[in-house]
Amino acid sequence: MTTGSPDATEAGAGQPPVPVPPRGAASRPYRDVVHRVLKPPLRLVVNRAIMQVTLQGLEYVPATGPLIFAGNHSSLLDGPLVVIESPRTVRCLVKSEMYRGFLGPLLRIAGQIPVDRGRPDRAALHTALDELGRGGTIGVFPEGTRGSGEVQTVQHGIAYLAVHGRCPVLPVACIDTGLALPRGARWPRRSVPARVVFGRPFDVEVPANPRSRRALAAVAEDIRLRIADHLVAARLPPGS
Repeated sequence: MTTGSPDATEAGAGQPPVPVPPRGAASRPYRDVVHRVLKPPLRLVVNRAIMQVTLQGLEYVPATGPLIFAGNHSSLLDGPLVVIESPRTVRCLVKSEMYRGFLGPLLRIAGQIPVDRGRPDRAALHTALDELGRGGTIGVFPEGTRGSGEVQTVQHGIAYLAVHGRCPVLPVACIDTGLALPRGARWPRRSVPARVVFGRPFDVEVPANPRSRRALAAVAEDIRLRIADHLVAARLPPGS
């Protein structure tokens, strides 16, 4: 995700609430036939043959309605696992560099959304809002790039989507994916178990001025804290 939002401005004190203007669906709807047909067998192969993946919290994923999956990011496995393991079709915001070479066509077929991290990417954010407006799901790793996966900082694009998409955010903890596929490795280590833990969805507070950079920064920080809390809880031993 990129920092800021396409049209953020500073809010003055005492300003009345500014409604979010309605947007038409400008991008083409994504037909998720690929997900509905290929995900079940792919999930079976990934979880049993390629890796050892344990899922938790699937009961927290609502069956319908717009939703943002927000996960920590320590491995290249995180995005694919959220897409594959989710019971719903997830369109992730993926850095545009990943669309070079043979991966590009695969990502487009899977409905993933390229995002330019070097600037506020209006096209990517508007495509994501269109998907949410149709009742779909968007996947975001708001740290912006792979790191420790501790969610110490987040970029503000996720706040823009949550506020303007008027939808809940569902935290996802990707546990030990960085050990299963360390930097530089070309193939996951099946000997290293990984877990994908879905949390309870939560709603963000829509600020009086949804275009305010300061207000969106506060929303982003609230989302960061909630993801970090979920990550801590997900790491606890079962029954703790």
